[in-house]
Amino acid sequence: MPIRTLDANAPDAVFSFLDQVISSRGREHWRWKYRLGTAAPPSAFYWEEPDGRILGFIGMMRTNLHSRSQCHPAAWFVDWHVHAGAGVGLGLLRKAEAAAGILLTLQGSPDTRKILPRLGWKQSLTPTTWVRPLTARLLAEWAARRAAAPLRGVARVAARAAKPLLRCREPVASSGTALVDVDRFPVEYDEVWRARATEFAPAMSRDSSYINYLCADYPGAGYRLQLLRDGGSTVGHLISRLDVDRRGFRRGRIVDAVWPRSSAALAGWLIQSACWQLQRGGADYAQLVLSAPDLREVVRRNRFRCRGTVPIWYHCVPPEAPDPDSWYITFLDCDRAYR
Repeated sequence: MPIRTLDANAPDAVFSFLDQVISSRGREHWRWKYRLGTAAPPSAFYWEEPDGRILGFIGMMRTNLHSRSQCHPAAWFVDWHVHAGAGVGLGLLRKAEAAAGILLTLQGSPDTRKILPRLGWKQSLTPTTWVRPLTARLLAEWAARRAAAPLRGVARVAARAAKPLLRCREPVASSGTALVDVDRFPVEYDEVWRARATEFAPAMSRDSSYINYLCADYPGAGYRLQLLRDGGSTVGHLISRLDVDRRGFRRGRIVDAVWPRSSAALAGWLIQSACWQLQRGGADYAQLVLSAPDLREVVRRNRFRCRGTVPIWYHCVPPEAPDPDSWYITFLDCDRAYR
């Protein structure tokens, strides 16, 4: 079977396939995404014909699932593309399944959603997307789209009048509680994550190496990394990102948050702080993904509204691994729009 492992010495035809068929990100992006030239295990495979043509590709971003007693290798498959009629897609998927441990993906294309159930994949519908408007501009456009044509002008005016209600107040922190901006997470943060991992389990890796790979080293930049300090010690983190969505609105994403899980007050303070920072940065709305029941009430109190589920597909979860519906999921795990 002409399936080859992607490495730093792969032929130019592979990178041309990636840029032309998947996304025109450039070789540097693919080197980062699939950790080429590092000691990381293989994360991507391609189908090469004897004449050098590339007929298909599948790529994964590796991680680990932490339960309270074990650590399970896992990976998100984030790119899966084949030339129409080539008949190589299933072979590439089986190669990724064999290499990954627990293989996961998001809802995917309509074709993917048809194929995966036939191949024994299952779905978790626990993670949900939540949104909070932060500017009158967004609210006005939202109201106008839903109003009858003769009332759209009135709807925009009424929405703009609600501007004072959208204002985020700077949260009051207790003495010794603060967010500290950093360019990268220090290796010392791994000790913090080990303590938090037992509280957030089952959850994917959030150590310094993994977060720096996904966020600090991302070629497109844009992530804000902050350490959570409380009582003189680092106890967690907050990751956010500002960008522009397809409608031209500035989207503020609360990518990930970790804190001492028993402190509901700290959870609320983190979400309030993120909203305040994003609004000050010019975001039209704040957005997050969550799966943890204890966070739903926190975001509701912060005027977020649920916009729907984020389906996650998974393959061959070991019997001893926790049920996927119980996993702690955020944008850090499931958002691949930038990657």
